[in-house]
Amino acid sequence: MLAQSVEQASEANSGSFEFLSIFDIPRANVYQIFLDTVLLAFAIYILMRKPDKPEKPLTPTEIEQLIDEWQPEPMFPQLNERQLALGKKVPTISASTTTHVTIEGKQVLSLARTNFLGMIGNKRVDDTAIQTLYKYGTGSCGPRGFYGTIDVHLELEQRIKRFMNAEDCLIYSYGFATVSSAIPAFSARGDLLIVDKGVNYAVQTGVKLSRSEVIWFEHNDMEDLERILKKVQSEDRKSKRKLNRRFIVIEGLYHNFGDLADLPKIMELKNKYCYRIILDDSFGIGTVGKTGRGVCEHFNVPVKNIDILTGNLESSVSSVGGFCLGGHSIIFHQRLNASGYVFSASLPPLLATAAHAAFDIIDENPQLLEDLANKTAILVKGLGNLKGVKLTSMKTSPVIHLQLTSKPRERIEEDEILQNIVDEALANGVHITRAMYIPEQERFAPPPSIKIYASSAHSDAQLNKAVEVIRNAVNKIVG
Repeated sequence: MLAQSVEQASEANSGSFEFLSIFDIPRANVYQIFLDTVLLAFAIYILMRKPDKPEKPLTPTEIEQLIDEWQPEPMFPQLNERQLALGKKVPTISASTTTHVTIEGKQVLSLARTNFLGMIGNKRVDDTAIQTLYKYGTGSCGPRGFYGTIDVHLELEQRIKRFMNAEDCLIYSYGFATVSSAIPAFSARGDLLIVDKGVNYAVQTGVKLSRSEVIWFEHNDMEDLERILKKVQSEDRKSKRKLNRRFIVIEGLYHNFGDLADLPKIMELKNKYCYRIILDDSFGIGTVGKTGRGVCEHFNVPVKNIDILTGNLESSVSSVGGFCLGGHSIIFHQRLNASGYVFSASLPPLLATAAHAAFDIIDENPQLLEDLANKTAILVKGLGNLKGVKLTSMKTSPVIHLQLTSKPRERIEEDEILQNIVDEALANGVHITRAMYIPEQERFAPPPSIKIYASSAHSDAQLNKAVEVIRNAVNKIVG
């Protein structure tokens, strides 16, 4: 019976029986089988392969040969012949006084230093630094001082805070690192920075390190700034973008252009569109305002209304380092999160006390600011109507820029012409400089120019002579 049933079932299904093909297996199972096969083959290979033979140690001769053949990668882009030629023309200063420098054994009048108030070579500043050197030595290690020297750093912070009428202050050991550390300490990925195209390279570096979203507006163009703020506001309403931190980033006195930011208008826009402001006034403090408090004093804007204000101690104060002003929480946050502060040794004590003495001198001698304005007027008047070059900075700015009126085809050609003017002036006893930029690295490199700094330490006779020398150099090279 059983055999008969099996035979009947077999006959009944004989017409429909087929072998399963691989294509009848679900696709996921095919992938799994393939992956399992590959892993199994790899495991077998690992278990069966022979261990590598140990390499023979190199002989001393082979080691020396490899060292001789090794070529390190360049730390910076290779310069062409014309760039190298310009670089070789940078003079070496071997000695310095308040008004002059010594180059190749010759003493020349210097208009190429940010010695706006004559603090270089000031006897009171020098004596203070020497006394501090005898007391504390050269360095103090660690952020903001070591035991026994922390007092001078705290005193400098308090001195700057009083000078600027700010809520709190923090000092850095390097001027360039101040704003380039302060920006990324508060703005990170996902935040928004609205930045003036004319800011200096230190500010650009801070913007880059922040990794924030960046929108650039035309230099000192308030209409373009408001256009961007309106556009961002409109996009926010459409996309319902997540709330983030937002800053307007500007300079007070723009080092690359010699003009002032329109601070009242910027403050109006900041409040209207709910932004914070980061203001770098490194070249305005000590030069702008009735008592040298910078662009805030010039426009009668309280410093405490500026969220983050940075400056350096390397221009008007003629020391080293920088400072940041803001509320207590702003300053405390940087002590733990600003890379240029945390990962740096503190400012050498002698430089801290020298800067302290310089601020005292500025407070005690408001006449210095009037003298600086008068010296600036002499230079601007004498250089304002030259053929072949034009004055592009503000008439009241101690940072003076001269640009060629007819532009060569290439930037390097323009630099060569300006360098020839600088060389001709130096040969006749006046030291000026060509503005140095890095077009390959700077976001918006300004046009080439000759940069001249006014100083209250120069006499009228010295400046009149300098004007004559520069005029003759321009006439000889481009006239």
